[in-house]
Amino acid sequence: MRKTISGTAPGSRPDERFPFSPSLPAPRDAFTRSWLVQAILRMRRELTWLWRNREPVDLLAEWLQRDAMAEQRRKFFAEDPTAGYLDQQIRESNPPLRGRNAARGGFAWLVRDLHLSQAEIFMVALALAAARDAGAGNLIGTLQGDPKRQLPTLGLAQRLWDDPRDLAPLSSPAHPLFARGILRCTNAGTEWDSPIFMPILIARMFEKPSGRMHAPELECVAEAPPKPASGETAAQAATAVPDLELELLAGRMAHPPHAMHVVPVLIAFTGNALDAKRAAPALRGIAALTGRPIYGIRQSVVISPATLESSAAYCWLSGADLMLPSQGLTHDSGWQNLLRPYPIYVFAAIQQDEAPSVSSQTLPTLKIPSPDFAQRRAIWHDEFAIHKIEADPDAIREAAYRFRIDGAAISDVAAALNRTTGPVTLHRLIAACQQQVGVSIGSQATLVSPRFDRSDLILDPERSAQFDELLAAMRNISRVHAEWGTGHVWGDSGVSALFAGAPGTGKTMAAEVLAGELEMPMYHVDLSQILNKYIGETEKNLRKLFDAAEQAEVVLFFDEADSLFGQRTQVRSSTDRYANMDVGYLLERMDRFRGLAILATNRKKDLDEAFLRRIRFAIDFPLPSEPERKAIWLKCIPPQVSAEGIDLDILAREFALSGGNIRSIVLNACLQAASAGRDAVLSSEAVMNAIGREYEKIGRPLTREQKIQWQLDPGHAAAKGSVAVIR
Repeated sequence: MRKTISGTAPGSRPDERFPFSPSLPAPRDAFTRSWLVQAILRMRRELTWLWRNREPVDLLAEWLQRDAMAEQRRKFFAEDPTAGYLDQQIRESNPPLRGRNAARGGFAWLVRDLHLSQAEIFMVALALAAARDAGAGNLIGTLQGDPKRQLPTLGLAQRLWDDPRDLAPLSSPAHPLFARGILRCTNAGTEWDSPIFMPILIARMFEKPSGRMHAPELECVAEAPPKPASGETAAQAATAVPDLELELLAGRMAHPPHAMHVVPVLIAFTGNALDAKRAAPALRGIAALTGRPIYGIRQSVVISPATLESSAAYCWLSGADLMLPSQGLTHDSGWQNLLRPYPIYVFAAIQQDEAPSVSSQTLPTLKIPSPDFAQRRAIWHDEFAIHKIEADPDAIREAAYRFRIDGAAISDVAAALNRTTGPVTLHRLIAACQQQVGVSIGSQATLVSPRFDRSDLILDPERSAQFDELLAAMRNISRVHAEWGTGHVWGDSGVSALFAGAPGTGKTMAAEVLAGELEMPMYHVDLSQILNKYIGETEKNLRKLFDAAEQAEVVLFFDEADSLFGQRTQVRSSTDRYANMDVGYLLERMDRFRGLAILATNRKKDLDEAFLRRIRFAIDFPLPSEPERKAIWLKCIPPQVSAEGIDLDILAREFALSGGNIRSIVLNACLQAASAGRDAVLSSEAVMNAIGREYEKIGRPLTREQKIQWQLDPGHAAAKGSVAVIR
């Protein structure tokens, strides 16, 4: 008796011949099961023909002589017991062309939706058999004369099918089965011998079309609501009443699409990437009205063309919408070209300064705003209640005002605080929020670590009072805006301040003191990264800077502000007109900026008057008077350094220097003193030499009176015991 194929013998029951792997169950769907049986039977029948002479098979000769040997094949199938049994089963199985009550996403539904012919159905069944069962792959490799070639080809399908001409349409890559990702070709050869495979995600979909399946690449962002009762619309069945814009957008998406449609998603801040957690609240409102679930590609998945196509194919088969995460996504035209064949709705993020591509397939923008202050404070209280965290209500109010983050970010912060020890103080809460936000301003500004505190800033009484008023305003702005109602009038705008004065008078130090006292990150704006000679680029850079900074309260420090906030000029050319537009945009953003913007300039008169009107606090930093200079000398000399031989009264009285000059003199004098001896002692000679060098640097040579006063002062001579010489 002829050797049986894979344990099949005449008289076997159909269920016994189905799986190659005994532990692999047959598909539940009768349509899928019958076509898989058809593919397996045809492969086994072909194997009996190739093994008819019990010797190695010349596949090329078999192919060239197929028409001539057609009669011999029919005779062999009729006379050989195993081949005859398989041939009879193929004719008797007669798989249906259309399935009854085809569930969406199943094999039968695919056949009906794409209007596939029997030969095309057979090709899908052949690829499905290889995707679900390693035994089928081994058999395919045997039929192709190479155990490593375990994927079917169109050439193999032609050998197995009755009429090879029926498979000709599949030679085009534009065929719907390839265009929509059901089948994929590796393009490792010609169209006929290129391996064809079915993505495992699609194969699993065909196994359980109506049940919930595990898709490692995807996560369900928004569940489909239960079907509404008889006579009830989807909108009436929604659990929450959406806002008008969301409802109108969902109305446009009510019917399943016949082509790909893009829904641009505008997030509140450029630093917030679109992900499942952030988009879930808005997308749940969309799903409640459309009745379709929304799936998103998981953040842990590396996005590739194959991932995009498999995800889109799964959403199309299951009647769902797709959300694309911002992270790892290719440029706009790249993913749109990949997904164009799929009739699905695609949610994709756009940035604030990016206009969505307008076409008949682009829907209105879905805006996902940040919660307002009241909503953020309520979310903070709810999250702290969930984690049983006790915190001062004033600290929660301050965090809710300072950090404009959404519920997902607040939940992450609360969970992180719950895993730490110690009470949740304002300092700890702000630090956790700053870590969560991680303001990504990029190369347009540099994060500055404050080096000074309030005691280091030496000002005259009038300027000191002004500075303390600014500090108090920033400490109370959240309470006044939130509880006194000023936020409604001023749009929750922050504070802008102007620090004007000669170089070295303490403008940068004052900004650092503010940032340190307020526990706010300070960013020094790099004007070289903002200003651009090309039209519109300066405005775009400013928009990115302010959008990133507004996610949390920060200090933006504009040094040499007159170069950016200069006066608008009379329009004599197009360049002047666009330069004035940049200044106008800057004025408007300064009004709406919610943090602390500090403008420092040495040339106050060059600033545009419109800026001065928008400045809340303007502090002039004059050169320090004699009492302030002495206090600065005392602050600048380190406590580890002995300066007993230096008469600070004379230094403060005779040398009208700024604080920056004094700091430079002390450093240079310490360096010179260190080279003369090992003791940390500051000599008068080193100080006077450093003063002389500093005066030369600023172009103000020492006068004869200054030299004489320092050299011949009796108090100095008595203290020092020697005379300093200035050369």
